[in-house]
Amino acid sequence: SIGTYWYHSHSSFQEQAGLYGPLIIDPIEPEPFAFDRDYVVMLTDWTDLDPAALFSRLKKMSSYDNYNKRTAGDFINDVQRLGLAATVNDRKMWGEMRMTPTDLSDVDAHTYTYLMNGTTALGNWTGLFRSGEKVRLRFINGSAMTYFDVRIPGLKMTVVAADGRYVHPVTVDEFRIAVAETFDVIVEPSGQDAFTIFAQDMGRTGYVSGTLAVR
Repeated sequence: SIGTYWYHSHSSFQEQAGLYGPLIIDPIEPEPFAFDRDYVVMLTDWTDLDPAALFSRLKKMSSYDNYNKRTAGDFINDVQRLGLAATVNDRKMWGEMRMTPTDLSDVDAHTYTYLMNGTTALGNWTGLFRSGEKVRLRFINGSAMTYFDVRIPGLKMTVVAADGRYVHPVTVDEFRIAVAETFDVIVEPSGQDAFTIFAQDMGRTGYVSGTLAVR
């Protein structure tokens, strides 16, 4: 198969420790869309903690890394807003599921640092382009457990492939990319010298960003 893929270790916790990378298979025949420049944008989550220890504490308590747990103050506010019975029933429902509505991701930016092509937002990964070019961005989510919402403010993105397969082109302002997914998009930067590629975790606790800039 041709397209955008990635490789990673299935041994122990090596993937979380950084043993992964993009795998691009170029076609022999021309592709059904035009582009002038091609970049891989690999999104990942990183922790300096021992991944085995992180996994162990999650098995003991799935909300261990949830720093947004509901408090007694939240309970009082819910009673005032919903009434005592509805609030107690809501807490009972979540308790029976052994879940919490504020724990969208088992681990978020309170523990993880998010990376784009191996660098943080401060590192500012940059892809260069010339004015008028069509740029293909191959987004890969190589995270251990983070879902990202991706957007490029000021630019429309046309999705042309998903998980290595061509798709009917769809133009979007933003898309959500799950763990292990890949999306190929075409953008046509114009009107300004730089655009921010912004990827935010699903729980809105952190982000990573990079730049498309005029060469």
